[in-house]
Amino acid sequence: MIGEQTPQDIVQGEVDEVEIPLIGVKLPRPSVPWLLAGLVAMIWMGWFFLQGLPEVWFDEEGYYSHGLLIPFMAMAAIYMRRDKIRAEQVTSSKFGLVVMLVGLLALVASAVINNLSLGGFFFMVTVLGACLYAFGKGVTKHLVGPILFLIFMLPVLGWLIDIWTNPLQIASTRISEKLLNIVGYRTDMSGAQPTVVHMNNYTLNVGGPCSGFKLILSLTAFTAFFVMISRLGWKKNLLLFALTLPLALFINGLRIMLIGVVGEAQTAFTPLISPFAAWLTQYGDDAGMVFHDYSGYGTLLICFVILHFIVRALEPKVEKEKTSEVPA
Repeated sequence: MIGEQTPQDIVQGEVDEVEIPLIGVKLPRPSVPWLLAGLVAMIWMGWFFLQGLPEVWFDEEGYYSHGLLIPFMAMAAIYMRRDKIRAEQVTSSKFGLVVMLVGLLALVASAVINNLSLGGFFFMVTVLGACLYAFGKGVTKHLVGPILFLIFMLPVLGWLIDIWTNPLQIASTRISEKLLNIVGYRTDMSGAQPTVVHMNNYTLNVGGPCSGFKLILSLTAFTAFFVMISRLGWKKNLLLFALTLPLALFINGLRIMLIGVVGEAQTAFTPLISPFAAWLTQYGDDAGMVFHDYSGYGTLLICFVILHFIVRALEPKVEKEKTSEVPA
């Protein structure tokens, strides 16, 4: 009959299979509409928190300015694993269906109580369940890391931020003061105000958003990304994560120091810095604060580049291919 598929067609997969973009696996064509329906359901039920993410990411006083990059980094990590994913057999898991349904119900409950953090967590649970149900264990084991990586774009770490903000705030202030002293600036700090640095003509008041936690969170996300895409062993991965805190504190202290330098240059003659500070004042009265508002993105870029070179140094050296001898 016209339109019927022969067993040979089914075996060869020339007619009845569709390749899923990004991960490269092939699914039977009749199952694709169900996959799309599940995707639409997840987006619809999780829309209450998905639409709130841009506000979280672009909040000037927030901790998730890196959040916009996370979905693209997760997709890049998946794409880099596509060869391993294609080598796995595509199956289906009923347990994945249970996880997905539980996640969808939890998403609805999170929307009812309007809890953005719970919504983000259960959205990841739903995605994991959907992958397990649609692709099976073999494929899903390569997707777990990139999916869990999405936690770095979600406001689910509020309790951790509350605990560590003040200690990191004090540490960053002390580091910035030491750096100011090293480059020749006189400073004064009192025990009653451990987050305030007094300079000759400018006062640095290190608030909670400048504590360094934002940078630590961003740097941890970058580190996790490099761990996913690199060929480091577990020991080097641990070393990489161990470097995150001191690197973030140093770079954050350096940024705070530069804010003080620019602010001081606005009121005191500094041949190299004063023209730069004067240029900044056209955007506001306080050159130091203007520099504060825009320097965060540069700080993230610097950290990303430093991590890149650290990972390159830690990666095992690839042996050069030996040139084959041509027989005489």
